[in-house]
Order: sequence, then structure tokens, then C-alpha cells
Amino acid sequence: MSGTQYIPHIIYSTALTSISMHLLWQRKTADEDRARFKAQTSILQGLIEQLRSGKSISDEEITKSRNLARILGEGKQSLDKEKTNVGWTDVLWGRKTPADRGVSDEWERKDLEQIRKEIEAEH
Repeated sequence: MSGTQYIPHIIYSTALTSISMHLLWQRKTADEDRARFKAQTSILQGLIEQLRSGKSISDEEITKSRNLARILGEGKQSLDKEKTNVGWTDVLWGRKTPADRGVSDEWERKDLEQIRKEIEAEH
């Protein structure tokens, strides 16, 4: 009987910890989004300034700038919308991201292929 008096405190502390972890995760996500949007804005602003000043800019440079400013996952479903079923293993151990599963990003693969071609062209 003496152990049952602590059950409400355990439940409250678990709920408080869960809420605080969720808020921390939300804050970090918002900070990452804000930083990404700020970087995209600065890249696009630089491109706009170059175009307005009348400098000649190659199509390759414009393409590189657009790729840098591209929003990740554009035109694709997000991981949250893609996977709606949350199992107990995800709750206890966390959800695996595509990077954790070893799935490489399409753009990373293209960049690596481009670097490989540049190295081969030098030799």
C-alpha cells in the first residue's frame, strides 16, 4: 500500500517530462526552419541583387543558386504524412529517419556524381 501513494507523482512527473521534451523538440524544429529560410532568403537576395545590377550571370551559376535555395523535400510528402501509424517500438525507441535507415538524399547522390565526373575530367 505504501507504494501506491507515489503513483500520482510518477504520472505527473512523466507527463511534465513528456511535455517539456515535446516543447524542446518543437523549439529546435522551429529554429532549424528559421535558419534554413533565412539562408534561402539570403541566397535568393544575392541572386536578385546580381540580376538587378546588370552583371552577366551564367545559367550554371543561377542553377547552383536555385539548388542551394531549394526547399528540402519540395514536391514530396513529408515523413510525418507518409507514415501515420505509430507503433510502440517508435514510441519507446524513436522513429527512424531515412538517414538512419541508410537512404541517401537524391541531391547528395547527384552532387557526389558531379564531383566524381569533375575528378575524372581532370585526369
